[in-house]
Amino acid sequence: MLLAELFEDFTEKTGIQVEAQWAGREVLTQVVPRLNSGNPPDLVDQAASDFPAKLGLDNLADLTDLWATPIDGEDITVGESIPESLMDALRTDGKIFCFPYSVAGETIFFNKRITPELAENPPQSFDDLLAYLDERKAAGRTPIALDGDIKDYEAYWLESALLRAGGRGVITEAAQDATGENFGSKPWVDATEAIGTLIAGGYFPAGFQGTKFPTQQASFADQSTKTDMILMGTWLPSEASSSLEKSGDDPESVEWGSFKFPAVGDNVGAGIAISGPTGFAIPIKARNQEAAKTWMAYFANKERCGRIASDAKNLTARTDIDQSPELADYGREYAEASEIVPFTDGVGVAEPQWVTDVWQPLINDFFGAKIDAAEFREQLAANTVTYHGNQ
Repeated sequence: MLLAELFEDFTEKTGIQVEAQWAGREVLTQVVPRLNSGNPPDLVDQAASDFPAKLGLDNLADLTDLWATPIDGEDITVGESIPESLMDALRTDGKIFCFPYSVAGETIFFNKRITPELAENPPQSFDDLLAYLDERKAAGRTPIALDGDIKDYEAYWLESALLRAGGRGVITEAAQDATGENFGSKPWVDATEAIGTLIAGGYFPAGFQGTKFPTQQASFADQSTKTDMILMGTWLPSEASSSLEKSGDDPESVEWGSFKFPAVGDNVGAGIAISGPTGFAIPIKARNQEAAKTWMAYFANKERCGRIASDAKNLTARTDIDQSPELADYGREYAEASEIVPFTDGVGVAEPQWVTDVWQPLINDFFGAKIDAAEFREQLAANTVTYHGNQ
């Protein structure tokens, strides 16, 4: 594991001991009780938007002084290595709360060895996508892999459809509207009805909400399920390759390709790419904050963080590093985008409690076919009115 190796190198150079605890995707749910007990970890690793959403901005240390710290082994500061375009995702109310080391995007992945036609002619509209999925079903496939036990992964489908249909702000503005009326707007109707058709179409594996991550994405990689595509973050090739290696399969069996989410409704968000940084944050009550900052300045070094691309096959936050070939298609999608929008339209930072109390429970019901698209919109509106009434 790359970070484990770098932690060892860091200790050897600085004498600072690192005790790493690997907690997976739900790491922040384990940090919360430690925050409440006054014994938080010194360093937490996660998507930048998750820190204020799940821990709260007041529980995060300000890293402004880190930005002025020289990078270990280089003649530039940490701040000078970070693109200004990322700062909106790292700073809220003047507080820099996250040091980014990689940039994650969201796109639809496929294996060029299995579905080469997607590289040559990807679906341009949502109707094109549904037609293609029907062809795959007719050929005996269950086309879409989805780990439905993670609500955010289910939400990626609706998030992408909404941003295509309505553009930047379509989710956050609705969440912040105390009347709930935005959920009846054309982009919301177009996007939810499109995803409702997807849910009803039988394109996801049976029981996808009841399996435990990473069952479905691992099965997509090794083809133990006959799935053809997966809407996922750009960490997928790295995670899937690791799963293949652990099971004794060849990671080279997957030739990674991806295509941008197709047009929905009026396609207001045609030029959008969804992207956000992943990095480290320090809890405000951490006992070894200076040591944690020393680690960040060490890891920011071009050679070390460059291994995020060369070894871990992810995109790096630094723009002066050659990126991973596994993410070449998304790299072009990102480079050609007219607008970069954070995951879930940034609502996790703007209205984190709304995400937890309103959005995620109804996403689970929607994808579980407990409610249809119209009921989903109606309940979103009603619950959003209640949410604002309780503020």
